[in-house]
Amino acid sequence: MKTRHATVHFNQQGTPVADEFDDVYFSNDSGIDETLHVFLAGNELPERWLEHTTAHFVVAETGFGTGLNCLVAMQAFARFRRQHPDHPLKRLFILTTECFLLKQEDAGRALAHFPALAEATAALLRQYPVNLEGCHRLDFSAFSTTLDIWIGDVHGILPEWHNPVNGLVDAWFLDGFAPSKNPQMWTSSLYKQMARLSKPGATFATFTAAGLVKRGLAEHGFEVKKCRGFGRKRDMLAGTWPAGPRSQDVTATKKAVSYSDGPYYRYSQNALKSGDHVAVVGAGISGAMAALALTRRGMQVTLITKATQPADGASGNPQGGFYPQLHAQRSPASELQAHSFIYSKRFYDTLLKQGATFAHQWCGVLLLEFNEKVAARHKIMRQQQTWPDALLTDVDANQASELANIEVPYPAHFCADGGWISPPELVDALIKQAESTGLLTLQTNTQVTGFSQTSHQVTLVTNQGNKVFSQAIFATGESSALNLEQYLPLRLVRGQVEAIASQGELSHLKTVLCHKGYLTPAFQGQHAMGSTYIKNETDTQTRGEESEQNQSLHQRILGETEWARHLKVTGNARAAIRQTLPDHQPASGSLPVTAESCKPWLALGKGIKLSQVPPPEPQRVNVLLGFGSRGLTTAPLMAEVLISQMTGEPLPLSDTLLKTVNPQRFIIRQCIRSQVESDEG
Repeated sequence: MKTRHATVHFNQQGTPVADEFDDVYFSNDSGIDETLHVFLAGNELPERWLEHTTAHFVVAETGFGTGLNCLVAMQAFARFRRQHPDHPLKRLFILTTECFLLKQEDAGRALAHFPALAEATAALLRQYPVNLEGCHRLDFSAFSTTLDIWIGDVHGILPEWHNPVNGLVDAWFLDGFAPSKNPQMWTSSLYKQMARLSKPGATFATFTAAGLVKRGLAEHGFEVKKCRGFGRKRDMLAGTWPAGPRSQDVTATKKAVSYSDGPYYRYSQNALKSGDHVAVVGAGISGAMAALALTRRGMQVTLITKATQPADGASGNPQGGFYPQLHAQRSPASELQAHSFIYSKRFYDTLLKQGATFAHQWCGVLLLEFNEKVAARHKIMRQQQTWPDALLTDVDANQASELANIEVPYPAHFCADGGWISPPELVDALIKQAESTGLLTLQTNTQVTGFSQTSHQVTLVTNQGNKVFSQAIFATGESSALNLEQYLPLRLVRGQVEAIASQGELSHLKTVLCHKGYLTPAFQGQHAMGSTYIKNETDTQTRGEESEQNQSLHQRILGETEWARHLKVTGNARAAIRQTLPDHQPASGSLPVTAESCKPWLALGKGIKLSQVPPPEPQRVNVLLGFGSRGLTTAPLMAEVLISQMTGEPLPLSDTLLKTVNPQRFIIRQCIRSQVESDEG
């Protein structure tokens, strides 16, 4: 989870030197020229970009360091795009690993030596990642580049990359510290993973010419050659993964390390291409996120809602709290929350920078220690330092009161990057951004009641007639008309939120207060106070008894304060239906198989491994569902996961977290527990 930063010093030339490995991050002579010679020329870039025929190219790097290689590569790719605007290759993906991330100020000091990279450096430092283990996806639209910084040990990271059948990586930058300084990186496990992840014809380049590296790569099936090194270094290594099996040994090597994800495999469907037409059913937060991500990749999108306008469901509440729901112990659920929050904050900041407008305040969120159970959890988090300070810091009751600008009776965890957002204004901003591409059609008053699919298309049945699309995404809280319950164990939960007139001391509130409920600073003269949770309720009429529940909850928890004792609901409330799943995680991926169509998976109940059963059948229908009350935090990353899958791009989550949100997970668990009957059963 939380990791330690690299410790460095700067030598007389101003080059950073790693204290851990006693090695420089780049050449004392010319770091840019070294990158151009070793990694770009060594991988025959940009010549190979000119020959590329698909929409994206993937570079994988072992050792992010200062980010110099990434910045040089993305600047070169931006130049390629300017020179060849109609070329089919539209996007560069760089997947880079780093065990010990430099502090932002150290990275900035190191990169300041390269004024030619000033624009790219500024873009990186603006989005510099939190030092949290896992994937941090950074978007550099000005450079047509997506940068995934994977923090952690390379030997733990590479096995977590979800791998298409034909491989993921087009070119490797092998840039760990020298084998003599960092032998723990240059091992058989690295070369095995390179073999697993390489596409046919993938290349690699590295500054080292060490014999153990040359032999290791060759033993795992790579064709290796010595090339002229950079500067005073005589030799370096470069080479390829064969475009076709050249021997039984190479075939065996690939098979030995191609760990199939079986039923969790995500790339079964044919990847979308620019100009394909996708239907997104549901115009709330998740649907609007998916529509924008698709249009940015050149897809035509029809965004469908049964209402007269978008954000008619739970996304229509005037304010929603934005913060991560973190646990004391490391778990997939808490990691998912942390990475979703970090990605979402970066996404929203970028959206605002691009000119979008929506009501929000990054005012921070106080997560109050309102009972012994919560206080004990916070104590464990403090002792174990589970999360970086950039996510949560401890404050006592006095500090909490100062941050809130009103009396707060408890210590708290403070999430400084959190706050509140207006969901309907956010949805409107997302749709406007998508419409600005000229690729989005918003279709209101349209109820989708059924669907069918073939290997080439999906047909939606609507009250406006049948519509045919390349693929479809169901991102709607209204699942009954589509009978989605036969695919996922969806549960509906009613929630009512109060709007309290701003008055007295409450009007001074400056942060979101969170306990069993939440209370926001004022927006348009009203504070949002919520929320009730009534399972299996679909009525959205407001109820006086639920208003009283919300009021009594806040007064019971915050009643030590004078201002809370005077809280008074006025009947101004809104009720909506949230959609959840039994494990409280969203579902992002292909439509799950049904019990009738998963017969081969029944072997899982007999102890057969996941890798020994087939992947799901290709689908043209996808789902983005089950966000509950956490859509503001989780929807941006879940939409990015789904659209990356649909377009055949690298995925911005580890395999472990991808399984946590895979829509197939429930039927897989049933098969493992033998809860799905076989024909003989």
